[in-house]
Amino acid sequence: ITPAFSIMVSSCVAPIADDSDTELLNSSLEQVPITPNPEINGDQNDELRQRRSATHSKLRAYEAKRRIAYESKLQSSSLYWHAFRTLMHDSLLETQKADILVRGWTHASKTYGSSMMSVGEWRVDEKGTPITDAKKKKKLFEANEKGSVGPGVTAGGDSAAFMFPAQTRGSLIPMYDKRGSLAIPEFYREEKCGSIIERLADSAANVARKYEDMAKYMNNDVLPELSLLLDHLKSEVIFMEKLGDSIMNELETAEDEVCRAWDLYYNKTLDFCGSTPKTTKDRLEGSHDVSTLVFNTAVKGCADVWVEEMRYRMAVAFLSSVWEKCSSELSKLFLSMKDAECNRRTQIKELMSKAAQRQECLWLGLPSVVNPFLKELNEWPMERKLVEDDVQYSIRERAQSIQRDEAEHRRTGENPKSQAPELNGVYEVDGNFELSSPLVSDLMCKAKVIEKRSPGMMSSWKVSLAVITYDSFLQLFELPPTCKLHSGSAPEVAFQNLIPPVVVPSMEGVKGGVKFPSAKYWLDNLVPSESFALPNCVVSHKDEKNPSSFEIVETILTSGASKMFTKTLNRKMQFRAVTREEAKDFVDMLKRSK
Repeated sequence: ITPAFSIMVSSCVAPIADDSDTELLNSSLEQVPITPNPEINGDQNDELRQRRSATHSKLRAYEAKRRIAYESKLQSSSLYWHAFRTLMHDSLLETQKADILVRGWTHASKTYGSSMMSVGEWRVDEKGTPITDAKKKKKLFEANEKGSVGPGVTAGGDSAAFMFPAQTRGSLIPMYDKRGSLAIPEFYREEKCGSIIERLADSAANVARKYEDMAKYMNNDVLPELSLLLDHLKSEVIFMEKLGDSIMNELETAEDEVCRAWDLYYNKTLDFCGSTPKTTKDRLEGSHDVSTLVFNTAVKGCADVWVEEMRYRMAVAFLSSVWEKCSSELSKLFLSMKDAECNRRTQIKELMSKAAQRQECLWLGLPSVVNPFLKELNEWPMERKLVEDDVQYSIRERAQSIQRDEAEHRRTGENPKSQAPELNGVYEVDGNFELSSPLVSDLMCKAKVIEKRSPGMMSSWKVSLAVITYDSFLQLFELPPTCKLHSGSAPEVAFQNLIPPVVVPSMEGVKGGVKFPSAKYWLDNLVPSESFALPNCVVSHKDEKNPSSFEIVETILTSGASKMFTKTLNRKMQFRAVTREEAKDFVDMLKRSK
């Protein structure tokens, strides 16, 4: 015990003494009347009292120094331990981030490689999204096999088939047009630029292979080592935390035990010093002889301060030994943690360097994939004359191919319209003339611009073109209000106003929303607005009211539900010419035709 005490005292700072406790102990000891013992004289009692007082003072001073010294040492050790602890936690977090980063990097390379490989294989949907899923790839391939593009398809046609499967191509241009001819996409031919596109697809596939090699390298050479480092670091951190926390807890517990032993000793000493002289005298007396012993009596409050002092001294000795051993263990732990952190940083650097170097090789290898394609593009002739000749040749070749296939299709299907049965047996020379206006047709009797009005108070006069045919019909064509014609105008001018301008598909028309084909709508105004069967009509000319007007009443057979009430209906229409003579002339023509 003595060497430990000497080491502790030499390491402590200046003593902190409290004179009040020393004076209390000395005064108490001086007041105790010590009866001379046969074996102990008065001088010896004084010497004992002085030794007790000196020992207490020394212990108080020692405890004050010890507490200051150990509190500083404990705070320093705890501070450094917590610093190392947070360092290891941050190291573990940093390693986890590195592992996640490399895994994400690997996944990105693999995903990019897979997408680029789909591009190189022409596995792309109509929206331009690469198809990487194996089931979807298989489904697309099967759809293409069912919608095979037929004869004469080159490698470019196969590419187009993957890019535009049967159902997609049908949405762009129908497989067969209205004449029964095969549509153009079914006879895809590669242009000059088609080979360039094919080379671009090959470049995409080569880039995909490099990225797939990158992902494979990361999975085989970087990620396993990084995962092992992370798992090892986790176990090391858990072990070191457990060990370090145990050491610090042991030091704090030993310090608490010393403080508790000191409190017990100090309280015993104060209790002894606070007793009366008589009580102190009784407690300090030795044992009695049988002749002087008074039976059935005992001194109260007897206590041995030495036991508490002994416990305090041993607690200090234990603390000193614990500090020595724990300091050694902490030093080993700190060195181990430093080595682990240094090794971790070295391994992280090596693994990150391997990944970055591999990425650098990938990037440096990309020009060798793209440069041949760029060189081919630069050498591609683009003189206007050469391009026009090549386009013209391509059009001619495609036209011949389509013509052959249409002829083959006609042999197995219906005949073309030029070979209709009703057109057989005619002489072509008889058709050598130019069609003229319908107003000069042999089937028409007379045409005139007149006004018409339906019966009723609210009806108004409207300008119309009236045509009498040899089939005994009166056809009325209502003229548009924008033509600004009147009764008596030339029939040819009126007929021209019924004909809309000819509009063919153009860029401006398509952008402006014009309906095509225009042939469907061009004849809309050439349909009669009113038609009278003259054999069923009664024409009356009333000179007394309006000499230039006349009236037609047509008897019409009923149809539908009207048959239940009557078999015929009458329809009236009033007409007005410019003069009485014109009206009479037109009425006579109607009657003659009738």
